[in-house]
Amino acid sequence: MPKSQFINPKEVRKPSEIRFGTIPVNQYQKTVKEEMKRFGRDDFLRIYRDMVIIRE
Repeated sequence: MPKSQFINPKEVRKPSEIRFGTIPVNQYQKTVKEEMKRFGRDDFLRIYRDMVIIRE
């Protein structure tokens, strides 16, 4: 955050609420065959590689 940016504590710390809409949960319903139409072999290998790296 830049040092020149002024943040008024009275404004930032005043009581308020956060409101938002619904969050979809467990909405993914596609099969592997359906995804194979969207992605190629190289894409699947890259996705797998990323998943392995994340879990290390």
